[in-house]
This record gives sequence, structure tokens and C-alpha cells, in this order.
Amino acid sequence: MQMIREEYVDQSGVEVNQKERDKKTIMRGLFFLGVLIFIIILYFLFKNLIEKNYCHKMIDKISSVALSYTKDQNILPKSEGDYIMLSLDTLIDKKQITEKDITVNKKIARGTIKITKYKKEYIVTVELKDCDYCDSSKRKWSKELSKKPDKKILDVIAYYNYYNKTNNYTDWTSWYTNEQLAPDISKEYNIRLPKQKSMLPKIASDAKIISIDQETQEYYRYRDKKWKYYRGGGNYTSYFSSIQPSGYSSYDPATLKYTEWSAYSLNYPEKKTYREIQKTTGFKWYVEKNGKKIYYKNGNYFVSTDVPDTYIKDSKQSSPMYRYRDKSWRWYVGEKRTYSSYSSSMPRGFTNRDDELYTFGAYSNWSDTSSLNANNSAYRVEESDTRYRYRIHYNVYSFAIFEKPVTKEEFEKKLQLPLADLLKREDMKIDITYKFRYKN
Repeated sequence: MQMIREEYVDQSGVEVNQKERDKKTIMRGLFFLGVLIFIIILYFLFKNLIEKNYCHKMIDKISSVALSYTKDQNILPKSEGDYIMLSLDTLIDKKQITEKDITVNKKIARGTIKITKYKKEYIVTVELKDCDYCDSSKRKWSKELSKKPDKKILDVIAYYNYYNKTNNYTDWTSWYTNEQLAPDISKEYNIRLPKQKSMLPKIASDAKIISIDQETQEYYRYRDKKWKYYRGGGNYTSYFSSIQPSGYSSYDPATLKYTEWSAYSLNYPEKKTYREIQKTTGFKWYVEKNGKKIYYKNGNYFVSTDVPDTYIKDSKQSSPMYRYRDKSWRWYVGEKRTYSSYSSSMPRGFTNRDDELYTFGAYSNWSDTSSLNANNSAYRVEESDTRYRYRIHYNVYSFAIFEKPVTKEEFEKKLQLPLADLLKREDMKIDITYKFRYKN
């Protein structure tokens, strides 16, 4: 039997492979079919995008109008998690929106609007029906989510639980001085607190601090100024001198007075018979900034009393430092005066007071009562100091009352009070959990 040839010749007589020709024809057909399908898909995608955009704009319009209307009517929910429901027909009847604004392919939309107070904002949930491709009534809600999604048709549901709460105050602390307080005002409590937390009253670890109360009280202490009084005597200098002035033969030991201490120096002072010299150790002082040491006043040596508290002593860099003070007296010629011991009032038999020879007695204990009056104001020097004490206002909570949080309706039913009243209760703490769901 003769085999059928798969080749044939074209018009020019060139032999052609029939299988290869058929393959090219099929490929060309598939290509045109693919292009057609791609164009159809693009058309539907573009159509869906236009329709979706139109529906979103309509939802935005309804949401804006609904918020404005409920605000004007003063019917927006005031309690967190609470909500109100509106009919789209209401907005049409109240002429807040026109039928033209909510028409899709000649079909006027119907539906509901839910406005929920979520924290400090409102979430508007618009569900539409009877409006062709914008109808969302038959779409299923997603499962509930803890995180708010970015969706146009979005619903939020508040769930409630509560804890019994007791309101408590600690006892007041003892009074603290200004030096015992932190230098800066606490941002959390808007007062200066003690430097050490242990100085505040102790409360249970699970207690919730509401506020820290601070009270102030003025405290006083005093010391009395005392002078030396004298009688008789010859010609005395009106000033004090460490060395003998010309024309004066002697100094009076009873008039001994010291000069102020000099500043500390690295140089040893010149020795004098009337001079007292003190030695101490000076250091370089620094603060750390960005990992570098910044030295106080170019790294010179200072004793601790001459440096701000914020600086740290560099114990590896030290040097002896010195200061001095000089003895001085009143000098006289002729008869020597008779001086009393130091006294706040003139002793009997003494007629003059040497105003340059004075000292102060020891400080009294601090008291919340001032001791200064007309009888002692001539010699008594009083200081006042503000003292501070603290107590803590705190709450203690029970375990959560419900095993699982419940909806607003269940919450009101279980406690037999409206949500607004429950949120005002002082004897309970309400915990609100939000869940979200959406429709595509």
C-alpha cells in the first residue's frame, strides 16, 4: 500500500512540510485567542475598578452626610463603644441626601448606617442593598480581627468586661527637705518627688496609682546673734589689724577676729606668725557627654565644695591645695578696755557694744512654729524652709468578673443599667475590647 506523503509543493514548486504548516496555524490561532481573552479580562478588571470606585465614593458621601446630620441633631453616641443606627431613607426624607446621589444603574439604594464611637473617633458602617453592583447586603462579613483593617465597609464591635474597684489613700509620709527631693518636676505627676522611691508610701504591686498628693509646710529654726560689750579703756583703733599700726603699743587679745578664709590654691601661702593655713586635696572634675569627659573650668584643680554637684571627681588626678586666714585685733594705747563674753543683751556694768565683735549661737531645732517676735527681733535671726510630705491615692482591682467580654447589649442586661451610667461608676473599672470585621 502506498504511503500518503506529508509534504506537498507550493506554487513555486518548493516542497512544504504539512505538519510544520499546521503547527504554525494553530499557534497563530492560540495567539489571537490569548489576546482576545486578555482584552476581555482587562475590560472586566477596568469595569470592576470603575464600579468599585463609584461605590466607594457613594459610601463616602453617605458617611459624611450621616456624621454631619447626627452631629447637628446631637444624637452621636457619647459612650465609648456605643452606637446608633440610621436608615438611608431617613437621610432622604430629611433632605440630607438626594436619590440621585445613591442611584446605581437607575436603582435607588436602600440600606442602614451604623455609627460607633471608637475611642476618640467615629466609625461609620454603611451597608447598601437593591443597588446593582454596589449591593453589599449579600456579602459575608469577614471573621473578627483585633487590628483595624483599611477597608471601606468596616464594622467595629465593642466587648465589655469589668473589675470591682476600691478607692484607697495611704498615710502621709514624714516631712522631707528640699534637698531630699529630685531637682525636676515629675512629668507623670506634675510635682517634685523624693529622690528615692523608697521614701514614698508602699502599695501593693497590682495597685493602680491614681495620683500622688503633696502637702507643704513651713518650718523654722533660729540662731541668736551675740556681741562683746566693753567698758572703760584708752584709745583703740576703729579697725582690726594683723600687724601693729603706728602709734599703738599693744593689741587687745579679747578683740581677736579672723579674716575670711582665702580661696583654695595650689600655691603654699606665705607663712606669718598670725596666719592659719589649712591643707586639703584638690581634684579635677568632669561630666561625661557622648562618651567623652568634659572637665570643669579647663581641668583646673578644685575642692568638692567649689564644684557643682553634677560633676564627678577624677580620683586619678589630684594635688595638695591650701587656704589661709589671718588673726587680727583692735590695737590700743593707754588703758585697756574690759570686755564681756559674747552676749545677746548688754550685761550689767557694760556701757558699750563692739559691733564688729559678734558671733552666732547654735541653730535651734526645726519647728513648724516661728519663734521670732518683737522682743527678740533685735538679735534673733530666723530661717524658714519648706518641707514636703506625700501620700498615694490608688485603686485596687478584683479579677475580671466575666469569663469572656460581652457585647454592649449583654453588658447592660447583666448589670441592668445603661452603658452611659455604667461608665460613670466609681466602684468599677470597665475594660473595652474592640473587634473589627469587613466586607470586600
